[in-house]
Amino acid sequence: MYSVYIDDILLPVTPEKITWSYKGQNDTVNLINMEEISRIRAPGLMEFSFKALLPGGDVPYARYLTSFKEPFVYIYELEQIINEQKAVMFYIVREKLPYKRVGFTTKKMVTIESLNVLEQADEGLDVVLDIKLKEYKTAQSSEISNGINTSQGSRQVTKTAAKTYVVKDGDNLWNICKNQLNDGAKCYDIAKLNGISNPSLIYAGQVIRFE
Repeated sequence: MYSVYIDDILLPVTPEKITWSYKGQNDTVNLINMEEISRIRAPGLMEFSFKALLPGGDVPYARYLTSFKEPFVYIYELEQIINEQKAVMFYIVREKLPYKRVGFTTKKMVTIESLNVLEQADEGLDVVLDIKLKEYKTAQSSEISNGINTSQGSRQVTKTAAKTYVVKDGDNLWNICKNQLNDGAKCYDIAKLNGISNPSLIYAGQVIRFE
């Protein structure tokens, strides 16, 4: 089973296919003797592209963190990310794989490069999103001063996670794990740890253990 998240937004229907691509930046150089040689450079940023279906009604093949959401809610949430000009985490979660294979998660910090919305009369209230994401990286520079290595660029603050959490109204397990463990995709492991068969179904007052 696959689950796809953009930040804390779970796409209700897993895209049929997701294309990953690198843009090579290799080039050639002409030497003094006119010989042409290749020069290998680091690859460009990874890009993801896919189409995502947003059902216009509560259908059995869709998945939600809590309950059904109208397509315009997803569009608004994605537009907010674009308007705030922020990078978010893109998750592809693989679980319950055949042949007892161990599930795994792909995570990339990305920006939303384009978002196209398609509505068709013959599709009823369903909406299709055509999404393109690009890997996000920041410049890193380091300098040694008095024997101390100081870095400039993005810094990640690590906080100590609590051992338990009491669920509040409006909470979902993905957001709880994202806020408490810095990784929403751990919700499946935490669900197993707490004997929760469906990570989407938790209730206010429930105590969630993290270890």
